[in-house]
Order: sequence, then structure tokens, then C-alpha cells
Amino acid sequence: MRNEFSFTGVSRVTMSHETGTTKSTHVATDIFLELSKNLEREKYLKDDLPTKDGIKPLSQCFIQGLVANIHKAHQEGWWDSAEHLRYVIEELKRGFVEVANVSDGIF
Repeated sequence: MRNEFSFTGVSRVTMSHETGTTKSTHVATDIFLELSKNLEREKYLKDDLPTKDGIKPLSQCFIQGLVANIHKAHQEGWWDSAEHLRYVIEELKRGFVEVANVSDGIF
């Protein structure tokens, strides 16, 4: 018997922009995991936040979404996949160099 289930990962990025400037500033990133109804909610979420078991599927949502985004942009001719991947790697590096301020929030 085959059982299908799904996870949905949501990432909301809040930015700030000063009129007249050419760049925006990152304010916060909120993450959220949604589960299909046939999964045990308590295993993956506690107080609506991912548990230890919820972190991996949330990461997979973001990874597979990013892979799909890179492929789509390449297929449409909008962004070469190698260049796009280099951009992603540089942004990941930049994100880990900055001091992280992690807190629980309300989505």
C-alpha cells in the first residue's frame, strides 16, 4: 500500500527600504512548516514551531523549492543555472557570516 503525504515550508522575508536609496535591508525571516492531515502533528510541530523531527522536512522543502526555482529560471532562459547556483552559494556564505538573532515568533 502506498501512502502519500506532504510538507509545505514557508519562508517570509521582511525587508525595510528607505525612499531614495537603491538597496533594502533585511529585517527578519520567519519560517513555518505545514503538514498534510495524515501526518502526526505532534511529531513535527510543537506550539506551531518545528520540532527536531520537523527541521529536516522543512529544510527539504526549502532545498527542493530552490532546486525547482533554479531549474525553472534556467528553462525559461532567465538565469543560467550555474550562475544562479553560484549566487545562492554566495548568499548562504553571506548569511552565515552575519550575526544571527534567532527567536520564536508568530507567523
